[in-house]
Amino acid sequence: MPTSYQTTTNHTYLYIDTADDLQAYCDSIQDSPTLFIDTEFIREKTYSPVLCLIQVASEDSLACIDPLAIKNIEPFIELVFNESITKVFHAARQDLEIFYNYRKSAPRNLFDTQIAATLLGHADQIGYGNLVNALLNVSLDKKFARTDWSKRPLSAEQLEYAINDVIYLRDIYNIITRKLSEQKRLDWLVDDFNFLSSDSTFEAHPEKMWRKVKGNNRLNGLQRAVLQDLAAWREQKAISSDKPRKWILSDDVLLSLAQHQPTDKNNLASIRGLNDGVIKKSGDTIIKIIKQSKQRPQDNWPVLPKPVRTSTEQDALIDCIMAIVRLCAAREKITTTMLCSRKDLEKWLVTNEPVALFSGWRNKLAGKNVTEFIEGKIQIICKANRLEFNPVT
Repeated sequence: MPTSYQTTTNHTYLYIDTADDLQAYCDSIQDSPTLFIDTEFIREKTYSPVLCLIQVASEDSLACIDPLAIKNIEPFIELVFNESITKVFHAARQDLEIFYNYRKSAPRNLFDTQIAATLLGHADQIGYGNLVNALLNVSLDKKFARTDWSKRPLSAEQLEYAINDVIYLRDIYNIITRKLSEQKRLDWLVDDFNFLSSDSTFEAHPEKMWRKVKGNNRLNGLQRAVLQDLAAWREQKAISSDKPRKWILSDDVLLSLAQHQPTDKNNLASIRGLNDGVIKKSGDTIIKIIKQSKQRPQDNWPVLPKPVRTSTEQDALIDCIMAIVRLCAAREKITTTMLCSRKDLEKWLVTNEPVALFSGWRNKLAGKNVTEFIEGKIQIICKANRLEFNPVT
């Protein structure tokens, strides 16, 4: 039988650390329409996050699952990928990355309370503790926010801290969905949650990793080609060895290699920060990659994204559009950035690339007004020191 604990708030939960108990628990909640999930993990010494604890709640149960003690947590993974069950997270991205790694596929039918809370006027990327405090008037202890969850045994205090993440997740989900239903806004979240469920959100793209190397804009075209190939090799090696990419090569070393393009191990030794161990193990490979990169045709060199530069007239137009967006956001009591950012509008105006403002619920709420303003169908007027929309007759 799993160990049973009771929190200081009189919630009883299970600590599950055997395969048999995990299977029995998963069998007991497999018909639940909704599961509330959180994870604790570490990734300081690995490429992928190391799952250390799973907290899960159904409408009538609570449990902490110990994946370090249970080698095969497939019964729980089955529930996560069961599309008939709604999986509720707060700030789901990193939790979902963990589950994506199990099947190289993202779970479907998700609900993220952090995203949903913005439609009720809460701040963008509001933290779990702040949202619990705002909706339930409960202050959560942050004592174990930086704990090492891989160490065993876990104390009763640590477990209570962890289980609180789903006890109150269950409560805030019920409040948020009720309020959004009353305001007829639940369906607004479909596109946002579909993005969370997209495999492309979590897929690795080694060939694009050069863009994340700070200082890449200081390189010329050939140097960027070398950087692209070296960064892709580093990413693939980090994945295969499950080591942080900076343990393979630091960004500074990548930049130096791209700039100086050493042709032998003696030249490699002159690269600052490139230690003898890396040269011994991977020096020949690095030299080979650089040589191949230098043979790439110029039309195959990676190109820096063109900076978005707006004229004075365009800046003035964007000011007007942002005023419309702010008015629409204020009217609906949501944050402006939930609709769009100024950078989104700048890019749209200069490049004509699509932005979320002009699709789905955002278009109904604000995008349509922006379009009508641009087409001259409405104007912005000041009335009693307040901005208002006025139809053009």
